[in-house]
Amino acid sequence: MNLKLSLPKGVDEQSVVFSLPFDIDRKAKKADGHLTATREKLSVYYNGELCEEFLLEDLMDIEVEQLIGCSMLCVKDAFGKQKFVCAFSQKHFMRFAELAKIIEHYLRTGVFTETTDADEPACPKCGISLNGSKKCLYCEGDKGVFVKLIKRLAPYKKQFFFSLFATFMLYAFDVVNPIFQRILVDDLIVPNNADWALFFKVAACILVMNLSSVGFRLLQDTSNFKISTAYGRDLRRDIFNKTQDLSMSNVAKRTPGELINRVSGDAATLQDFMTRQGKDMIFQTVALIALLIIMFITNWKLALIVVIPLPFAAYLSVKSFNAISIRYSRVWRCQCRASELLHDVLHGVRVVKNYGGEEREIEAYRKASGKWADAVKRADILWYMVQPPIRYVFTIGEFCALFFGGGMILGGQMQLGELIQFTTYVYMLYGPIQWLTSLPRVLAQAKVSAGKVFEILEEQNDIKDTEKAKEIEIKGDIDFQNVYFGYKAYNPVLKDISFSIKQGEMIGIVGHSGVGKSTLINLIMRLYDPTAGVIKIDGMNVRDISQTSLRSQVGVVLQETFLFSGTVLENIRYAKPDATFEEIITAAKIANCHNFITRMPDGYNTIVGERGYSISGGERQRIAIARAILHDPKILILDEATASLDTETEKQIQDALDRLIAGRTTIAIAHRLSTLANADRLIVLDKGKVAEIGSHNELLKNKGVYYNLVMAQRQTAKLKK
Repeated sequence: MNLKLSLPKGVDEQSVVFSLPFDIDRKAKKADGHLTATREKLSVYYNGELCEEFLLEDLMDIEVEQLIGCSMLCVKDAFGKQKFVCAFSQKHFMRFAELAKIIEHYLRTGVFTETTDADEPACPKCGISLNGSKKCLYCEGDKGVFVKLIKRLAPYKKQFFFSLFATFMLYAFDVVNPIFQRILVDDLIVPNNADWALFFKVAACILVMNLSSVGFRLLQDTSNFKISTAYGRDLRRDIFNKTQDLSMSNVAKRTPGELINRVSGDAATLQDFMTRQGKDMIFQTVALIALLIIMFITNWKLALIVVIPLPFAAYLSVKSFNAISIRYSRVWRCQCRASELLHDVLHGVRVVKNYGGEEREIEAYRKASGKWADAVKRADILWYMVQPPIRYVFTIGEFCALFFGGGMILGGQMQLGELIQFTTYVYMLYGPIQWLTSLPRVLAQAKVSAGKVFEILEEQNDIKDTEKAKEIEIKGDIDFQNVYFGYKAYNPVLKDISFSIKQGEMIGIVGHSGVGKSTLINLIMRLYDPTAGVIKIDGMNVRDISQTSLRSQVGVVLQETFLFSGTVLENIRYAKPDATFEEIITAAKIANCHNFITRMPDGYNTIVGERGYSISGGERQRIAIARAILHDPKILILDEATASLDTETEKQIQDALDRLIAGRTTIAIAHRLSTLANADRLIVLDKGKVAEIGSHNELLKNKGVYYNLVMAQRQTAKLKK
């Protein structure tokens, strides 16, 4: 995120670290202001003139308060007195919030950073979060979003053409039919003309049209089905594939419920729009133009009377679009929130029941569902307020056609059959017009869903393979060289981490909770990239190793064991899809889970249930270890791999792991430090830095951080007894 956007005139650029514009003054009026920050002070400028300064050494706190329609930056001095600094519209909120965090970090730690690695989170024009997209999908205009949707129709253009052709042919039959009605009335019925030859010709034409319409309707339905199925399938596939390609930091920006809503709900909305409503939009527009031409040819005077009110109806529809679009955006957000809540509760139903939280969750979902319903109601109320005036305009047009047309018949200027033909076209004309007046609602819903879908599809991945990324055969040497990492640059989790691991070594990572142990192994797997420094595997920067090659040779057993809702066999085989049954049994025996699997009712074909909750935590953990064993990794990572096991089972697993780690690089994190006593070396982390490196006995003799951790655990164990 860029926090140095512009400078007031006459200010020395070299001395200013951050500079942000603000657009509201103390009296809530528009202003041309700047806030600049150096290592010593904050300076407030209005219209290029310095108005106020705040020395950082005199501040105790800084915060951004989000108000209705605007926000403001405030500071507290040493006496706890709050002082106003500046105010700004919401489009500047995220940048000022980031600046406040940097200053706050400086006030707490004395460390002042001049950079930020935060994403550019919002559109500078409208303030809506970009979430990794190249540009704002709302501010780039409706045209850009819908052009992208149309381009996705390219693979199905043949079926789309057939469907559109069949639709036009069916409509052509409807347009021609009133002509035959006029002939029957004016040439046969009114003059009482018994011209049977003409009668049979007309009847034959009507019969041929009806029979032909059956074939065209079949072509239309078949083409529509093929387009709809393929378009929806491919769109859902692309969204899902993109979510799999995104890095952990990209995925973490959104909840699982939100992603599910985009794959299913938004994709379904776009599928319906592009394969049904989009085609109808083309058809109805062409039909409207064709009918107007026919009506003017038939009777230009009546046609002119009918179309005079139409511009007013079009004006109301266009004006209502933006308001309706905003309300349907709110509907999407409320629907998404309800889906997220439902997803979390259903997946955490055991926790809910364990704590007796059913009524609380029922009430929470009731409120979320109520907000969703209220958002829909507000959107629909606006829509139904706009529609009556438009329909009234149509009624006036129909009345005028009948009134003036009847007068023309009485005056001998028009025949009855001609009026019937014309009024039929009037009714047909208002069909496309009424559909097109409902277009703002259709477009608003489609625009919201398209924005959310393309936000995912166009998101830039934080973790990318470089152009020179290679597929390599990993041996297992790992080097950390002055590595820093933080989710925010001004608040690093790991600081200046340097160590080397040789091929085949068993390394333990220990330290207090939250010190960065799991973050460190995430960097090895390149789920995140370091903020600074280099990580090398076999002497090669991990950025130059393809992610597929790297992760295919790293085996992981995490603290939180996850099993898919399938059989035991499928869960173990996930690590190696082409593994034989014998290989799976061998891996299960090494992990000491073969015996309890064979005692299950269906053995290896036993269904483990949602997240594996139909079996015990220790059994889940051993199945996960068997999965890692089958993977046969060059680098093995164990993150609290034995945390869910009892003492006896833990010893069995430890014996199995001792056999497994032979000849391969192993990195283990364990809460119980006794499980790491046999590690070749231990790396002790403290306050984000490497505090000690050595064997278990060496570190105990040093009586440093590791010694204190061991003594604390022993004391805790004694108290439990």
